[in-house]
Amino acid sequence: MPLSHSAGAVLALLIAGAGVSAEAKTAGRPPTLLRSCTIEPPDLAPLFPNPPALLKGSAGKQADDDGDEDDDDTDDDDAEDDDDSPPAGFVSPGLGTCISISGTVNAGLQRDDYRANAAARATGLVPQAATSFPLSTTFRLETGRSLADGGYLATAFEFSIDTNSEGGNDVTIGEVSVTLGAFSTGLASSRFDFWTGDEFALIGRIPSRTVALIGYERPLIENLSLSLSAEDASVDQRVPLPRAGRRFPDGVARLLYEGDSLTLHGAVAVRDVPRIGASSLSGRAAILGVTWDGDVLGQSISLTGQIAGAVNAAPYIGSALDRRTVLSLLTGDETTRGWSGVVSLGWEWAKDWSSNAYVNRYRLTLSSSAGPAGEVQIDRASANLIWKPVKGLRLGLEGSLAWQRLDITGVPRAIGLSGRQSTAQVFIERVF
Repeated sequence: MPLSHSAGAVLALLIAGAGVSAEAKTAGRPPTLLRSCTIEPPDLAPLFPNPPALLKGSAGKQADDDGDEDDDDTDDDDAEDDDDSPPAGFVSPGLGTCISISGTVNAGLQRDDYRANAAARATGLVPQAATSFPLSTTFRLETGRSLADGGYLATAFEFSIDTNSEGGNDVTIGEVSVTLGAFSTGLASSRFDFWTGDEFALIGRIPSRTVALIGYERPLIENLSLSLSAEDASVDQRVPLPRAGRRFPDGVARLLYEGDSLTLHGAVAVRDVPRIGASSLSGRAAILGVTWDGDVLGQSISLTGQIAGAVNAAPYIGSALDRRTVLSLLTGDETTRGWSGVVSLGWEWAKDWSSNAYVNRYRLTLSSSAGPAGEVQIDRASANLIWKPVKGLRLGLEGSLAWQRLDITGVPRAIGLSGRQSTAQVFIERVF
């Protein structure tokens, strides 16, 4: 993905932000050459604060709940806090800016097999069964500092290096962003997206959908926040699509509820779609996602469901795998209508052992001025087994099956992608 001029400007701000003196939140340790700190922006005040009586009742209920917790529950909460803790870093000597450096290295052995009908194989475009050794490396740099007026300035820069099918390396910018209070700008993940599939190695190696955005996010009431953003999704296209006639960036609005065990995500998007030799179209998309975390028979369970629909807004539906397959086949002069859905389950059935599984369905219909232009159908299922012997280290087995039917007029390459694909892999991942 090429880095635009605006992204370069944001990167310059990021580097400059790291060199400005300010306070940093430090851990209670004796002074050392490099003091530890965490990048933890203060919570913004809700736009509509709860009435005093409601706050008092909520505080009393919380105190009662805290008094009823036993030591085992406290230990479990502490373990969860470790997983969800803010980025830890160090205070730069003489500058006072908190800097956090992190990353992951994922290596594996992967086997891909393909089955297709005679018509598809006759094209000579069906991939051959192959064994590969994928290697992915992600590097992330974050900075944070408190301002004199009580605000908080945070910056982030992330990129990944992945091996490709030709034996070379692909470098992808994942994030270059600046956040000041409720406002954010730069390259970052779309506010529209919900389920990302990061628990699965096959999806995790694919760079997430990155957009150029200017966004505003603020709590409305306790646990409920509103996000408004202007986004340009074209920066993430693997094949450049026509931009002539484009008038506005995409507009995205999101409501997010985050409770103790329940998360609800609802978002809508509208977009201006340029076309070859024709006036632009109006596109729209909507998504609804929910995640529940709890205990079943003494085991930690996480259940996620998501459904999304789009008209002339194909980049907004499907998983990272679906988008990688489909978006490169679109020519830009067709109208589209489609939907996607996913159900994902994760469970920890032992101290160091966990498993994840998901199923998803993707449907997209294409039309042109001359009539129907094609249809895409993808069904996918995947499961894995993960062992975490020490903190920051994951070893796993993963399998995936995909049934694809791609029939797009004027795109012979789509026929070669139709059929059944099976993938099996072993992987090791180190987080630092």
